[in-house]
Amino acid sequence: MSPSSSMQRSKLRVISLFLVSVFVLVSVHQQLSDWINSRSFKERPLFDFDFPEDTYHDTQETEAPYNAHDPDDNVVVLPPVTQLPFLCQSYECAVGKWVPRREKFTSLEHVQTVYSNLYHPVWSGCGVGEPPEDEEEKKRLEGQKLVDTMNWEWVPDRGMLLEYDPVEFVVRLLKSPGGLVLVGDSISRQHWHAMYYTWRHLNITFDSNPPHLPLAGVANVEQFVLSKSSPMTKILQEKAGVPQSRMERPFFTLLEDHMLLHQPDIRAITGAKPTYKWIHKYKMVDGWEDHLKWLAMPREEEKSSVTEDTLVLINAGAHWSRHELGMLRAPTNAEEQVLLEAVYPQMIDLVTSRLSPIERTSIYYRSTSPGHPTCKDHFMPYTDMAHARLQEKGLVHRLQETVVSSDDKKQRSRWDWDMFKPHNEMWNQTIDSMTEKRSPESKNAKWYYFDIWDLSMQRPDAHLNPGQDCLHWCLPAVFDDWTKLFVHRVNLEESRADLKVLG
Repeated sequence: MSPSSSMQRSKLRVISLFLVSVFVLVSVHQQLSDWINSRSFKERPLFDFDFPEDTYHDTQETEAPYNAHDPDDNVVVLPPVTQLPFLCQSYECAVGKWVPRREKFTSLEHVQTVYSNLYHPVWSGCGVGEPPEDEEEKKRLEGQKLVDTMNWEWVPDRGMLLEYDPVEFVVRLLKSPGGLVLVGDSISRQHWHAMYYTWRHLNITFDSNPPHLPLAGVANVEQFVLSKSSPMTKILQEKAGVPQSRMERPFFTLLEDHMLLHQPDIRAITGAKPTYKWIHKYKMVDGWEDHLKWLAMPREEEKSSVTEDTLVLINAGAHWSRHELGMLRAPTNAEEQVLLEAVYPQMIDLVTSRLSPIERTSIYYRSTSPGHPTCKDHFMPYTDMAHARLQEKGLVHRLQETVVSSDDKKQRSRWDWDMFKPHNEMWNQTIDSMTEKRSPESKNAKWYYFDIWDLSMQRPDAHLNPGQDCLHWCLPAVFDDWTKLFVHRVNLEESRADLKVLG
């Protein structure tokens, strides 16, 4: 990529963000004007904005503004000083609470209309804790559960989120050699599923695993290439300004590899004996790191137009537990968890060392989302994070209370749900350290920690199958909000990079 094209790209992105900011300011100005002109402040409060409590200033304590005193030298009380909305920054976006959706879904049919598409069945319901025997009544309750689950939206405590535009996001993906690659377990697959539904609704069509691609037909691999026959594909290509060669490769890929490491590595870092017979059920993709390198590799003939980083959204969470790693044995649970804590950072080091040399990639590690042992007893989000922390104390004990036998209780403790947050923090600290050490001139992968813990912790009501599965999520539920936060974060990070180039 030439310096001139890089500079031009940066200028265009900064101009785009400037126009977005102008639009936000104009919208805010209109809302403020409507509020001020209303007959009573109580009749029309500003739900959208938090105003500071101290909004009046004594002009004697501050530098006097124009016309701050009347002719008799009396102090004039200034009008309220309001703080305009601003975009939430990085970690701020995942700190907030769930509020009722402004435009509520009124029925299952309403939800299905919003998510309708010509290619897949629309969402039909979420699991209910104790379903009735009558099949029709069960479907009705599951449909209503989906409606109730979808009638909440995430609002950060500070700042606002950019609106998610699926078309513009796909255009952004086409401008990189490999688009977006999700790597992780079945929850990553759920996120992948929810994300491509947002594109299907807009008639963005694609072929899965066309035979000309590497790993086509390999288990646990999904590669989406935009359909040549679709008129929307032509529109997307023109908006992206990329050659036909780019359209032959995936813009969206899932590599479902639950552990990110395979048997030889896992045996080595756990100290498993050669004679140890390890029985496991996790899914994997042999050579997924090499395929990621192929996806992200810049092509010479595309260097003037395919100029963005390949995006990678990765997670290694729930399967890194004593339940999967049966070779981690010690006299007590606490001692076994010490062994797990020693193994986990070794996995992080191996994964980051193998992926970091891949040029032109931005890798986002998604934090592992929490489980809620008693999700069947919840029908709405927690009011805030403090409420969630209070209610979710004693995680392992409450998880064990869901079963009867001592063997089942022991197995529940080996799921290590209480280790999700410490493991997330290990990733966070590792990425902070790598970022601090990264040279501005480095072409290696850029790493980011993408946190979805708080917003997921506050949704005990949104799980897939209450009473049976309180770890996976009902679709699309929280995943739509994960996607919105992710796209917002990508825009923030790439805008910062462009400002550095312009500076």
